[in-house]
Parts: sequence; C-alpha cells; structure tokens
Amino acid sequence: MIDSTWYSQLVLEDYAYDVTEEVTFEGEYSLHIKNQQLSIHVEFIQSVANEEEIEHLTAPSIVQQQLWEHYIEHCESIQEPVLQAIFNHYQHIEEQYRQAWQIDPQDPATIEERDQSIPYIQNVNQIADYITLQGFLIGDSPSGDTYYLNFHCTWDTEHGLGVKMVNHQPVHVSSFYTAYDID
Repeated sequence: MIDSTWYSQLVLEDYAYDVTEEVTFEGEYSLHIKNQQLSIHVEFIQSVANEEEIEHLTAPSIVQQQLWEHYIEHCESIQEPVLQAIFNHYQHIEEQYRQAWQIDPQDPATIEERDQSIPYIQNVNQIADYITLQGFLIGDSPSGDTYYLNFHCTWDTEHGLGVKMVNHQPVHVSSFYTAYDID
C-alpha cells in the first residue's frame, strides 16, 4: 500500500499550461519488481479550465490515485502481459534495428556492440534483461483506465520504449513518446 503522504510530496508543474491547458503532478517512486529495486518517475496529468483552478489543486485526482495504487499493488502480475507485448514488438523490429546499425566488418568490436544492444532474444523471459522501467504516466482520461509505462531499452536508447495500458493490459507498444499519441 502506498503512503498517502507521498502525494503531498509531488511537485506541481504548470509550465505547459499556456500551450496544453494541462498541469502535471510529478515525483519519484521507489518500486520493487521481480527482485529489482527501481526508482521511477511518475506523472499525473490534469486538464484545467483556467489559471485559478491551478491554485486549488493539491494532489492528483482520486481516479488517478486509484489507478496508480492498483498498479503498485498488482505490478508483479501486470508485468507478465507487458513483457509479452514488448517481446512481440521486439520480434517485429529486431531485424530493422540490426540492419540500421553501422558495423565495420573488419572490426569485430562493432558486431559485438550491436549484438549487446540488439540481442538475439529467443523467449519472453530474456526481454527483461534489456529493458528498465523508468516512468509511469497517467493522463486525465474520462474513463480513468489508461496509463503509460516508459522503459529504457538497449536497442533504442534515444527514444526508449512506451507501452500504452488500458484496464491494466498492454494495447500498444512503440517508442517512448509515440505511445502517447495513440488513441
């Protein structure tokens, strides 16, 4: 169970309000998943009608808090379908990434570097060795059932990996930011 005082420690960022009419509560959370201790960046995005409304915000919405707390309580079981979805995605993109990697046939080190960054992964259990959960984002969706998981991955260190979740099930895997654009 999450300590309710954690929400009061979140920082309210309103720098994007002028463009998006949204504000973000954000902070770090320490999470233990599969024998791994992680510090993840958590963001709760809220739409606001005007600047005065911002002054009265003190925490993420109740719906956002419930979604986050459900994830925290069930992250171990939620992780299994997420890993499967990432593995399936990786199977489709692996060869493209391998072909795009610049290697020098005269230098075995470049081949080794490529194989470490874009490994041959044979089963879903191996994928976890090449990704790290870094972020969790909950938007202000009316249904209150959508969130995004952000991962660092060895094969795309610039763009990372994003997983769109609906009802705690992965529905789309893409690069870190592209996953947010899927409706």
